[in-house]
Amino acid sequence: MPHQDQITSVAIHPAIGIARVGNSPQGWFLGPEAPGQPRTPAGNYRDAQGRILRRAARFRLYGLDDAGRVVREITAQEARIEWTVEVANLKADWFNFDQALDIPASRGDLPGTSPVASLRRNRRLAGADRAGLRIEPGARHISGTDTHREGGDPRHTFDSGCFMGRKVYLGELRTDEAGRLLFLGGRGHSSSYDGQPPQGFANNDGWHDDICDGPVNARVTLGGVTHEAIGAWVVVAPPDYAPGVQALVTGWDLLRDLAVRSRRMCPPGQPDYWQDIHPLLRRLADTEWVNAGFALQFGWGTPQDFRSPGLRARLCDPAPACQPLRRAVFHSFREPGAPRLQADAWPAVYGDAVVLNPPITDPMNWMSITPLQYALLRQWADGDFRHVPAPPPDLPFDQMKPAEQAQALDRAALEETTGGPFHPGAEFTWPMRVALMYEQHGQPFRLRRRRGPEPDFGDVLTASSALAAGGPLDGCVPGGITRWMACPWQTDTASCLSAYKPWAGEYLPTFWPARVPNDVLTQAQYAVVMDTAQPLDQRLQALSAARREKWLRGIVYASKGQPPALIGQPNPRAVFIEAWSQVGIVLEQPAPTDLPLWPPTLRVETGRRIGPAAATAVHSLAAHDPTQER
Repeated sequence: MPHQDQITSVAIHPAIGIARVGNSPQGWFLGPEAPGQPRTPAGNYRDAQGRILRRAARFRLYGLDDAGRVVREITAQEARIEWTVEVANLKADWFNFDQALDIPASRGDLPGTSPVASLRRNRRLAGADRAGLRIEPGARHISGTDTHREGGDPRHTFDSGCFMGRKVYLGELRTDEAGRLLFLGGRGHSSSYDGQPPQGFANNDGWHDDICDGPVNARVTLGGVTHEAIGAWVVVAPPDYAPGVQALVTGWDLLRDLAVRSRRMCPPGQPDYWQDIHPLLRRLADTEWVNAGFALQFGWGTPQDFRSPGLRARLCDPAPACQPLRRAVFHSFREPGAPRLQADAWPAVYGDAVVLNPPITDPMNWMSITPLQYALLRQWADGDFRHVPAPPPDLPFDQMKPAEQAQALDRAALEETTGGPFHPGAEFTWPMRVALMYEQHGQPFRLRRRRGPEPDFGDVLTASSALAAGGPLDGCVPGGITRWMACPWQTDTASCLSAYKPWAGEYLPTFWPARVPNDVLTQAQYAVVMDTAQPLDQRLQALSAARREKWLRGIVYASKGQPPALIGQPNPRAVFIEAWSQVGIVLEQPAPTDLPLWPPTLRVETGRRIGPAAATAVHSLAAHDPTQER
């Protein structure tokens, strides 16, 4: 074991931790800490009363030598550790989300476009009155082992911040048995101080939620020497309604691409098939459980099911005989930054500049994979890649070397987030792909702290002012990540659907079904699939993509096959603000074993408790054209 004096600095991992809200008063679980190894808590993400568990973000400390190499994890068994966290919710005092400000259309660089000018939310409040829109409980501190285990101590609870005079709970700190930090976020509560119903998907004056973010710091005294640890950041996000289904572009893909393009990380060189190629292809197929269009194109039994052993064997074979297949797959993907529309390319996902009505001219109406993903796919298509016949087994976290653990923590947290499209997004939005936000040397995934207080950015924000040196992205402040998101989060989740236009189809394009499902296999359908006494044809029909039910049926969709009703009396967005914890969570379940024609596992909507009142209300709504709503 290395000697203690080899440690010259300390760093917190993950660099960006992700917590998620839940309405269970006491129940919570830990997020993933190793890639490919998600955690499934007892009770399938709900407590005994069916309430959604909060997902905690855990932060660990690692000692580094003078070359910046990881030596070992540091715990309270050998060191005095004092954690400090400061989170805030600044959404209501921020600017409207209109469109990602870093794209050509927002800068006015495309024909027929002019620069986007985003106005302040809650403009009827001015001057000192706007302070009531900022939920800023200040910093909290914690130390020791198993501290605040049962909660309830105001010294470790972020419950003193107010929205228009009303206290808002944003979360709390705890420690585990080794003195590691646990951050638990809010309980998913959103409300309006003036009683006005929500009307838009992103900008609803008078409203607030309990999402937040902020810096994580630690002072570590080891062997008589005190270190101020290299800091991290915690981001609180909405629930993950399809845990284990990864976005086509994850937050890890996004930040890895940014780090390579900004030269803060070396490119991987020759891609590894199982690390760099197969995950993207597998996600196309895994999305079958949350979107019926992907099920029809890439799902179980289709020619393009990239999980199929036979197809995988050909895809990971560098032989010239397999090159036509590899190239066909590569050329099916949309080229990032292409100057022309590629509407029929993969993936069939709305983009940052989505427009629902023709004429559609902006190539960013559809999302593309990252430039790094595309470059690695090109190399693979040309036969330039590392390959072995089968993927290496996932190494358990406690069997990893310390340096591998630190990297795993950074990656695992971000792999379960969505790296696009950003309209605005699931956990975070477009500022996360701006290099100005990050430390420039040695820590490619660490958000940079702002030096000094922020200036007043005025009443209007444009692309040029948002991206300027000294602007709102030039260093991060508590609440500075989540303020760009929808307010409240539920209105965006209830609006992020698929195939808004009937002429575009019933299932595609989509937004981010890996977090907000579109079409699901219900528990009733699953029961038919599993019932070996049923005729085989009926069991297969129950599994078929065409029979999937809308996840937001009874809230946004009056019935299967009808277009979404996004506004009316009552307002579906308002219904979801109350019913967000009663919708289903899509979870992995056993598959039948009586015949060899079934998938290895199934993913099934579980825990849905939407009552008839919500369904009756939405049945009375007329179909609405959402063009101006999203």
